[in-house]
Amino acid sequence: MSVSAGALAIGCLVALTACGGGAPEPKADDLGEQAARIGNDTEVLQDAQQAVNEVVRNAPDCQAAKASMAEANAKIEDAAARVQTAAGRTTLDAMRKQVARVAELCP
Repeated sequence: MSVSAGALAIGCLVALTACGGGAPEPKADDLGEQAARIGNDTEVLQDAQQAVNEVVRNAPDCQAAKASMAEANAKIEDAAARVQTAAGRTTLDAMRKQVARVAELCP
């Protein structure tokens, strides 16, 4: 993930967290705990995002896209077990939809 893409991902996580982006989270005692959870999610989501990006990049070549889908789905599910924020769960849902769209294009 490039520096600007990483910054964008962090910005999205922060924005979604600030907006409530989904199911309510348990109240954190302080801002430090919230920042730690966001930082954790950013780290956890990196591998999954790279795998999803590979699927999307390969979309014009269905054979290559199909070959990368299994890894992307596995990394998404691995990340799903480790994310700690509603924004992280929302991001994972968006990743699942990206892979599903490519799967529809490449039956």
